[in-house]
Amino acid sequence: MQSSSASYDVAMNEGVITVCSRCGLALADDAKSCPRCGQFVHLAELNRLAAQAVAAEAQDPLVAAQIWQDCLQLIPADSPQYRELQQRIGMLTAGFISGSPYGAPGVDHSSFAQAQPGEDSFTKTFLSMLVSMAVYAWFLGSVQFAVGFVILILIHEMGHVVANRFYGLNASLPVFIPFMGAVINLRERPANAKVEAVIGIAGPIAGSLGALGCYLAYQQTHSQLMLELAYFGFLINLFNLLPVPPLDGGRITAAVSPWIWLAGLGALAWMFIHDYQNGYFNWILILVCFYAFPRIQQTLKARGRFDEYYNISKASSWTIGVMYVTLASALIYFYFLLQPLLRPF
Repeated sequence: MQSSSASYDVAMNEGVITVCSRCGLALADDAKSCPRCGQFVHLAELNRLAAQAVAAEAQDPLVAAQIWQDCLQLIPADSPQYRELQQRIGMLTAGFISGSPYGAPGVDHSSFAQAQPGEDSFTKTFLSMLVSMAVYAWFLGSVQFAVGFVILILIHEMGHVVANRFYGLNASLPVFIPFMGAVINLRERPANAKVEAVIGIAGPIAGSLGALGCYLAYQQTHSQLMLELAYFGFLINLFNLLPVPPLDGGRITAAVSPWIWLAGLGALAWMFIHDYQNGYFNWILILVCFYAFPRIQQTLKARGRFDEYYNISKASSWTIGVMYVTLASALIYFYFLLQPLLRPF
């Protein structure tokens, strides 16, 4: 938004009229932008509110969302800025802004300009894959397993990529992080919780099919490597289905009810205590909780005030819920089926 005043008042015999400061056109009393040059009538007020909203985003996203909502009343509903503000309000209330583990949305606070998909680089994906392979090979002592494991993660992430492309969302290609899997930078929020859930479940479905392929290869070749890849493939996709953000399960169950996330937190706490009692401090679970709390707090706090994002049909919620339970049950089955066959790793 510009910093200059967008209009000024001119005294006339019959009263006061508003004139555009850029082109001098007389404006209607209810005008929100100049029909000739397009400049906003309430530009000074918009700048003031924008400064307040940006300052509030880090402290209280819901307050920031309300200030941006006030800005919507001052700009034309058919303007690009209006649509971008609506998107930003949704991102704030759904937890995609202010420390969200889903990635920085890539939206400039002043111009609301978004990065374009063309800025993605296959080089980042390829190089981060090589780094992850090297780290896993050094840590686990097997180059073959490291390569296969990273490929399984890639298959999982490509499920998300395909879903993002299907919905036309501006998202990056995956960047691999050793021991954390991979990260896709989602630069704009999905239209609603249903779209987010479909994108979320696309990854575990693709990853589970990859693990199933390894299991079928094991049955044909009796390769211990294929068995290990299948086992850990099922395991990581099952872990990802835990119903807590930022894991895929959290994104999926949001379409059923965000309150399910509390059960996910309980499951994480149980897993951490179990591992700790067995002499293992699971820092990954701590990291997941660190990222989960902000979105859970923001989302549950916003319920009743900004419900549009989660306002999807019951049929969609039930369908997604059934898909989630079916996939989780299949992964649990294969996990326990393969566990007795696995040699000490």
